[in-house]
Amino acid sequence: LCFTFISKLSTSQLRFNTHFLKYSVHFTHFDATMLFNQIFLAAAIVVPTIATKTPKCTPFPSSMIEYSSNFKQPKPPLVQPEFTTNFVQHKWDETLSHIMTGYIDNSPAKGLVRVNEAYDDAPASSIFNYANVTKDGLVDNLMTIYNGTKPYVWQGYVNSNYPIFEKDFLVKNEAVFGGLVTRKFTDGNVASWDIMYQGAIPVTIYVNTCNEIVGYDYFSPGRRTRVVTDFFNIQIS
Repeated sequence: LCFTFISKLSTSQLRFNTHFLKYSVHFTHFDATMLFNQIFLAAAIVVPTIATKTPKCTPFPSSMIEYSSNFKQPKPPLVQPEFTTNFVQHKWDETLSHIMTGYIDNSPAKGLVRVNEAYDDAPASSIFNYANVTKDGLVDNLMTIYNGTKPYVWQGYVNSNYPIFEKDFLVKNEAVFGGLVTRKFTDGNVASWDIMYQGAIPVTIYVNTCNEIVGYDYFSPGRRTRVVTDFFNIQIS
């Protein structure tokens, strides 16, 4: 398992429009033991004390089943906005295949998305401040790499790979129901909802019967890049 960090970026790279992060994790060799250790470390970077709650869960009706005689296009639901979760993400195109794992804190109440991860035996934290967004939709990003005795800190504006999921995120983006599907880390079916993020990026968000977001996928037309993201160990706060 080899982790590579891209530490030098040009201004144009930092203001990218393909929803890439400024750093990536490369899986060049697969080793089950090392993979487990990295996932454990990534999940343990931040262990906040959070009051959790159990959301109300309602089974999907038969009217949401494709080819059902009583099928009817459902309206997009209001989702659980305040949550923390572990995640795994796979990004690929003709030139790369990146797999990364970590921990996300999604908090519209604070206007923040915090993404914690570990790579190259060093933990990192990236905070996206959605209360500070440019006219072009670029988000204020503070990234800290804890490596050795002196942390590396960078701050600037980026087109975040991690959107902030507000309660009415699907409603505001006029999401269209894409059918019931299965996901790797979720039992049973989940509902898929399709949107055009920022009017340009096709994104599919996956929501379970408890209105929890359990992952999202997107396709970036610029570099013809596909990104798949799955959530697990979701805690509603």
